[in-house]
Amino acid sequence: MVERMERTMPTTAVRDATSSRRFQPGQAVVGRVERVEEMETGERAALVRAGGQLVRARLEAPLAVGRLYLFEIHERQGTIYWKAVPLSERASAPLGEEAVRRWQKAWKLPDAALPVIRQVLKAGAAATKEEIAALVEAVKETGQPDAAEDVLAHLFRRRLPLSSAVFRLLWAAKTGAPLAEQLGKLKEIMAALSAEPAALELSRAMEKFLSPPLSAYEAAVRLLLSEEEEAETARALLARLGLAPLPEDRRLALREAVQHRRFADIIRQLGLMDEEAFLERWAALDAAYQSGRLPAAEAQLWVAVRATRDPALSLFCWLRRAAGRLGLEDEAALVRVGKTAALPSSAPSLKRLLLRFLYESESEGAKRASEALLDQLDGMAIAAGGDGLIEHIWLSLPLPVGGRSSDLAVCWQGRRKQGGPLDADYNRMVCCLTLEELGEVIVDMRVQRRIVHISMFHDDPRLAVAAARLAPLVKERFQAHGYALSGIDVKAKYSAPPPPPVFLFADGCSEVDCQA
Repeated sequence: MVERMERTMPTTAVRDATSSRRFQPGQAVVGRVERVEEMETGERAALVRAGGQLVRARLEAPLAVGRLYLFEIHERQGTIYWKAVPLSERASAPLGEEAVRRWQKAWKLPDAALPVIRQVLKAGAAATKEEIAALVEAVKETGQPDAAEDVLAHLFRRRLPLSSAVFRLLWAAKTGAPLAEQLGKLKEIMAALSAEPAALELSRAMEKFLSPPLSAYEAAVRLLLSEEEEAETARALLARLGLAPLPEDRRLALREAVQHRRFADIIRQLGLMDEEAFLERWAALDAAYQSGRLPAAEAQLWVAVRATRDPALSLFCWLRRAAGRLGLEDEAALVRVGKTAALPSSAPSLKRLLLRFLYESESEGAKRASEALLDQLDGMAIAAGGDGLIEHIWLSLPLPVGGRSSDLAVCWQGRRKQGGPLDADYNRMVCCLTLEELGEVIVDMRVQRRIVHISMFHDDPRLAVAAARLAPLVKERFQAHGYALSGIDVKAKYSAPPPPPVFLFADGCSEVDCQA
């Protein structure tokens, strides 16, 4: 039984007033007494290092310098008091398992609470008994306490709300099936509910959002750069797409951007005011061709521009807009609404449609599948952090490559510049892409002082040959953006870092010097 010391201390912040907001009544935090001093009034005061902050506390009973205490925070007549429970017998005792056990016994918590307390202690967080108990129940539900502790560590490390709901969403993000796989299953369920209006609307929206035509942008570019003898026919097809021929200066700029594969410049030269309308017109034009309703000359040119073998530009545009299509930025849009009182003008997202479907559908199986997908999307948004647009900390996207969609999962880790922006000069990106022929390929890209090294992990010898052949082009593209490529290597798959959903929660990284 831990001796409970009835010592109370009204507290004030040493350097600023944030302590009264950071530490709230009902919480507890572990702190070490760094110094005891006499005040001008004759009272004794202590400087306590707690939760990463230095707090000055007036003492009603002496505490030992260097000792570790569990401080339970109470409020009495408008004043915040900290009641001390000793966690160490020695001044030099570290924040170890002994302190974890003593906290557990002080609050009479079960052994299942040990992983939660361990991470609270490690992060220097302040927590209530109720918050710890709720997290314990959430960890139990996973059935995998060791893996769950990694998610707990991430939650506390990022100072996210100590909520079991937040933990469950992060857990769904880490352990959920690949997004493309979940979307495929949901499509199958929707197909069986064709008589249900809500399911029919969601199916059409998913097809529209997640099955883009991968030659749309390339086709538009090829029409705009058509040869003179095709000009009249190209002009007719461009009109069907809502586009007009470019003046000569923009045409030359577009041709140069295509030659150097500057995709962002290509999009600017296209001047698409409404990309959703453009894609709808493209689909209508392609449907007219399929049904034989195009004049012969237009049909012939459409076949030529449609048969592109290089969908890189369309994939670039798909990835550029994917977060918005999925709804990963919806919460940020709501924050902006609160600040500006202006409703967002963005197109409906998959996330918003899924939320609507949950209220309108009568199928329990479809609702469960929708909720699982929503949990994963919410978990990714929480893991991304920030209160603005989604940041590239972790993103998983269904990528339409080849005959089926597969996941492109990207985990970004690095440091930030002063003020918060991600530092593009120092970072690490771990990507996982599933291809039809090669299967899963993991790519690890490290950037130090704008010097890039890329490692790919796969056992197929053809990948090393392809990497060597494409290395000069990759080096040239990095140079165009002010980066230097130090090399590309292909390693055995067994030596790969964890895939992004697992890598995100691994605690083996300090800025960009990560343990692979």
